[in-house]
Amino acid sequence: MKRYYYFILFLFVLAIFNTKMNAQHIDAGPDITLCPGETNATLHADVGRLVTGRYRVESIPFVWDGDFTNAQDVMITDGGSTSPLRIDDRYGDAITLPFPVSFYGRRYNQIVVGSNGDIIFEPSVAADYDGWSIDATQLIPDHTLPYWDSSNSLSFASIMGAYHDIDISVSYPSEELKYKTVGTAPNRKFIVIYNDIPQFSCNSDLTSQEIIFNENDFSFEVHIKNKPVCAGWNDGLATLGTQNEELLPDTCGNYPGDATSPTLPNRNTGVWDIPDTASEAYKFIPDANVTLTWYDQNRNVIGTTADVSVNVTQTTTYTLEANFEDCHGNIYSEFDEVTVTPLPDVQLNLPDDATFCSDETYTIDGTVANASDYTSVAYSWTDDAGSVVGSNAMLEVSTPGTYTLNLDIDGCTSSYDVDVTQYPCVIPQGISPNGDGKNDTFILDYLAAKPGIDILEIFDRRGVKVYEKDSYTHEFEGKTNDGKVLPAASYFYVIKLMDGEKLTGWVQIVR
Repeated sequence: MKRYYYFILFLFVLAIFNTKMNAQHIDAGPDITLCPGETNATLHADVGRLVTGRYRVESIPFVWDGDFTNAQDVMITDGGSTSPLRIDDRYGDAITLPFPVSFYGRRYNQIVVGSNGDIIFEPSVAADYDGWSIDATQLIPDHTLPYWDSSNSLSFASIMGAYHDIDISVSYPSEELKYKTVGTAPNRKFIVIYNDIPQFSCNSDLTSQEIIFNENDFSFEVHIKNKPVCAGWNDGLATLGTQNEELLPDTCGNYPGDATSPTLPNRNTGVWDIPDTASEAYKFIPDANVTLTWYDQNRNVIGTTADVSVNVTQTTTYTLEANFEDCHGNIYSEFDEVTVTPLPDVQLNLPDDATFCSDETYTIDGTVANASDYTSVAYSWTDDAGSVVGSNAMLEVSTPGTYTLNLDIDGCTSSYDVDVTQYPCVIPQGISPNGDGKNDTFILDYLAAKPGIDILEIFDRRGVKVYEKDSYTHEFEGKTNDGKVLPAASYFYVIKLMDGEKLTGWVQIVR
């Protein structure tokens, strides 16, 4: 069973593996069960949330995705409408993301798009008021940006790109507020599009910007085609950046021009414009400075990468340790465990082949002798044509052919073939060993198969033993044990079976 641990680094030496707390950001994966006969496993560390514990900001080439053909409208409604309305200062309906997003060390599956250029990672904000007023003192990080529920002291993780008072209630011919997904997994992009949205109070000034989430590396981008300044409204203030979900003093944020990118233009709360002749784009890149160490249960280091191969012959618990920095620069360690259990080999008494009499039926026993070693064992039998002919350990057959036992043991599948043949269940009364392939030997295969022949003895008419063979099947071809050809005549046999029965009679050699 998986167990979780969490430690602040300075407690590591004193408390390692003693204090059990929830691992917030790492996951060593589910416990692994190896199928019978397997010994190799790959341990995998999921540290996606951890690496997004902090970001650095880089300037990147501006790219504008102007194809809105397959984009969907952001549904900003009045709570009862089923089509998008042009309502100013409002958050849209919750949008389920096409892939999970890790953001400041937390995993999110939904976002809410605001009409003023902000995205909130909290579905309960849907259809709520999207505040437009920004004060010059509200500098990232500030838990009141962009959404602050003062009555309940709630603030949520957000992307502001750029966050300022724009007005979708003013109709403009090319105005669009949409979202779409492009690419294929694991390299998809989720894009939120603000195209030609009028500024409030300066309706002829238009903002065009896109916020892009990247599936492959947990990064996100802000591309601003143009963002003018409406100096006569809200002092022309705007903000471009991000914030985590925590309240002060734990609020973290990033923006172009912060400590991770001091050479970039400062796009924190202030008065700044971006004309379409100087479009800007920024990438927020996870930068948590993560180190990984895998240990076996004897505390031996077995790897320092996300994926580690192990050879396991007995149940073993492995521990993943991750050291990382949070967005404040604090150093933490987290631990998670994964147990690898190899299932024991399957014990079967299944024959490779079997024979039975043409006037009888034959039961193939496919019972797993050590079934108690497993949680579940399921049986299925198929014939030559692949048709299912049984679902129990035992299969009774009346026709020859190849029958396949298909096992499902704790989700592990395997198959075994049994070739079944039929023989006339009579003892031949004559053989003609002339090499024509017909009746050349004294065939007792059916007795050899069931119950098995202990010994065959053959005597001439005077009672002299001329041949004997242990574990006989069909070897006698009218010759003595030393290879002398016996003349055509009648001979007597004694067949001693494995179950103790004795059969006697005569066989004619014809030449």
